[in-house]
Amino acid sequence: MNGTAVAERRIPSALPRLTDDQAAASRPDAHVWLSASAGTGKTQVLAARVYRLLLRGVDPGAILCLTFTKAGASEMAGRINGRLAAWVRMKDEALGADLAALGEQPTPELRAHARTLFAKVLDAPGGGIRIATIHGFCQSLLAAFPIEAGLVPGFRPLEAREEAVLAREALAEMLVDAEREGRDRPAQAIGALSVRLGEGGAEAFLAACAKAPAAMAALPQGDGVPSWLRRALDLPEGDIAAEIERRCGDDAFDVAALRRIATANRAWGTATGSKHADLAQQWLAAPAAVRAAGLADLAGIALTGKGEARKASAKLIAAEPDYADLASALGAACSALLALARRAAYADLLAEALTVGRDYAAAMRAPNDGSAGSISMT
Repeated sequence: MNGTAVAERRIPSALPRLTDDQAAASRPDAHVWLSASAGTGKTQVLAARVYRLLLRGVDPGAILCLTFTKAGASEMAGRINGRLAAWVRMKDEALGADLAALGEQPTPELRAHARTLFAKVLDAPGGGIRIATIHGFCQSLLAAFPIEAGLVPGFRPLEAREEAVLAREALAEMLVDAEREGRDRPAQAIGALSVRLGEGGAEAFLAACAKAPAAMAALPQGDGVPSWLRRALDLPEGDIAAEIERRCGDDAFDVAALRRIATANRAWGTATGSKHADLAQQWLAAPAAVRAAGLADLAGIALTGKGEARKASAKLIAAEPDYADLASALGAACSALLALARRAAYADLLAEALTVGRDYAAAMRAPNDGSAGSISMT
């Protein structure tokens, strides 16, 4: 009696009756594309469709269910197998209610057929209904046709932990080879990446490069990446610091406008005005290298710490009617030069990162054990 009570408690609750749209989507004779938000019963509809296919006599081995996650596949398998097992011992009234909830007529013949489905699934060749993740199904296809897929027969997919170990080994070997050949740029590039992105971020960047071998192979070979990237980002080639110094010279920078700004601030007569006037005059008297280093301070005459235009007082306007336009132009000129330095620094770091990423992608695809094969990151 206790065993009977336990068995009864294990019987799943009655199937919920499908709504109009759900019933239509579960029809076994229809091709259906079902789209719905989370929690609206998509899994319930898919399971109902499987039940109805089996009730119509479809071979269990001809049914394939794919999910995104292993947890989803496990839940689907447990739900379907649990229901079919429950039908074996379920009372006629309860079984009839389940069949009616699916939209079927609970005739004595259909109830009898429903009780046989669990055994048919268990006895079906290949393990019965195939319920797997999309990745698992694709891997099974590759395993079945390795030659057609360009793979070595008997391959197996790497586990995540194995992939991480092999990826680090490939990186270490690449750095050791570079050191042996007297090349220190790869180590420096990875160090700079780690400082900017963190160790995990640097590894993620290299992994992304390894997953895009075609893009990496399309990059210029040798040391050509920095120049290519400078051109792509519309940046001048050569020494950016020297270029900024050149643009700070009297023949490139609007020094006449800056002198007018200094004169207006001196006439303003306030502590702020005097500070700005002194700053402008010191900047004008400095050599180009010092001017370039002082651009951020010079920009402070026209811009706030947030990069917004400073409001010109009435006395400034009285001293220089064009002050607002002059200050706006000064702020824009300083900001452009400062941005040029930042963009160039970013481009150079990215170029070094892409160069080492290209080499890393090649190392990941090279045979790693002396045999024909490579590490493929997907």
